[in-house]
Amino acid sequence: MYRLAQVNIGRMLAPLSDPLMAGFVAELDSINALADSSPGFVWRLQTSEGNATSLRPYEDDLILVNLSLWASLEAVCRLCL
Repeated sequence: MYRLAQVNIGRMLAPLSDPLMAGFVAELDSINALADSSPGFVWRLQTSEGNATSLRPYEDDLILVNLSLWASLEAVCRLCL
């Protein structure tokens, strides 16, 4: 059985604690809940806080990584519409 992995790597404009990022931080839980409850969702990278924002796989502390697994391309595409 195959799964589709979706990886997003982005560089923030400021640290998560900066007011510039307040809107992003405020929506994290609701966006993650939307993914978790979506048909075809399998798994997502997260720490005990429920998201992956504390993970820093690169030397640049402004880079965030998001990884999720989906049952199919169609399942991922439903979120894009």
